[in-house]
Amino acid sequence: MNIIFIVGIIGFFVCLFFMYRTNHGIPGIRKYDTDFRLLDMQFRYDNEIVYTTFTRIGQEGRKAYKNFLLVDFIFIACFFVVMTAISLNLTNNITTRFVLISLAALRALFDITENTLLIILINTYPQRKKLMADLCSWSTTLKFISLFLWIIGIILSMLIQNI
Repeated sequence: MNIIFIVGIIGFFVCLFFMYRTNHGIPGIRKYDTDFRLLDMQFRYDNEIVYTTFTRIGQEGRKAYKNFLLVDFIFIACFFVVMTAISLNLTNNITTRFVLISLAALRALFDITENTLLIILINTYPQRKKLMADLCSWSTTLKFISLFLWIIGIILSMLIQNI
């Protein structure tokens, strides 16, 4: 395994730790709303949920959410490296590799789009941008669909290799 994959895998776990166990992540946002749920971890949401979330966490919570999203950009890169490493180590079939890595890239692209839109929505709050909030939700949904398809591809690849 080369150094990029090792750094990506270590970065993946370090980011998860920061995002879920420190005040730079969800615990820091929950200081402002104990019932806070990440928008980007919901399969689908609407603009009312976006703006209700922003209102409930308040100004300091929105700052914390933006900081979380900045860490999430690093996570996206690391997760892409992890997904690519798994895809490359799973099969030698060039077509299968291409499909799996393409799905990983799509997942990353939708995640980047989602984070970018969330940051814009936070920066323009309290102004409501319904279309942008809807596009953000669709990015989240497509991110999950890409991930699910990648997982199905991984499972199918393992099954086919064992036949």
